Amino acid sequence: MKVAILSRSGPCFPNIISIGLSDMLNHLEIETKIFYDGIPLLMRLLPFKETPKHWYNNLQYRIRNKIKYYKQDQKLLQEIKQYDIVIVAECLPNALWKNFLAIEEFKKRVQKPVGSYFDGSVHIAPIHGRMLFDGEDYADDRYDFNLFVSSVIELKKKSYTPKQKVIGVNFQQAGLKPTAKERFIAVIDFEQKGYEAYRQQQINILKKLGIETIILEGRYPIEEIRSIYSKAAVFFMAFPETFGLPLAENLASGTYIFTPDSGWPMAWRLDDNPMPWGPGVLPDCFKVYSNEQDLEAQLLQMKEDYNGKKAPFDVFNTFIKHYSDFYYGSLKSLKAILDEL
Repeated sequence: MKVAILSRSGPCFPNIISIGLSDMLNHLEIETKIFYDGIPLLMRLLPFKETPKHWYNNLQYRIRNKIKYYKQDQKLLQEIKQYDIVIVAECLPNALWKNFLAIEEFKKRVQKPVGSYFDGSVHIAPIHGRMLFDGEDYADDRYDFNLFVSSVIELKKKSYTPKQKVIGVNFQQAGLKPTAKERFIAVIDFEQKGYEAYRQQQINILKKLGIETIILEGRYPIEEIRSIYSKAAVFFMAFPETFGLPLAENLASGTYIFTPDSGWPMAWRLDDNPMPWGPGVLPDCFKVYSNEQDLEAQLLQMKEDYNGKKAPFDVFNTFIKHYSDFYYGSLKSLKAILDEL
């Protein structure tokens, strides 16, 4: 069996999960190739009669783009046809938006099973669904099969069809692991519109306490951002996350996660029946604070007690204890759906 993975280039969610998926498939002795121009190809295949809602809608631009990439795209399609299965690795909204990816046109061209790999089923994200989708967008069954990172987003999905599996995500292949921390450094996540006040509160308290702080701005190569995470003792969430790759990468690096709300790390709640955007049970690698005074007190205590040689490994071990599929991925689940196919 040969599997083609359609993805994007650069330090983005589709790229990172694609690399992990390819490694998992290779462990199952399955030949794979990641096509980093795969998602742009799916966008260019959108017929002219369809009007894009979520990307640049200029007919002249689209015509020029189709002409410019015509030979490249035809060659790419011919190569993809040589594979037995195709997996589209994307973010949850992009994978299901109407008139964003031309999945239906692509299926006609390649005549192969086409599956998806994204955060989690849209059926367990009702609020995100209302915010991101309208009645014309697709559901999970747009694809012939689904691979999900998590069984939890806003809700927890407990039953799946035979062609749906939660396989987690594989970070082990990236070499992410805990190392001793030489200094007590805090990292502030990128600013998110609508949540600026939380971020500013975090910055103010860290400045007041004189804690060395790295404030993330702009763009970073993946190697640089992971180097920052590996140095950090604590990482501050900036907004609610459906899954949150930075959370997994920081925990894998032995870095505590601070959040003003136990419901913000949605996929990480351990409750049997989490509620949409509701509070959740989190292990002690997460630190939840309620206000400025509570944050200040927790940081002072942690800085005083922090052992840079021991704490990172405690964080990592707690991470693996509760979320091993968010580090190794689940080869068992991946093999099961491949056998089904």
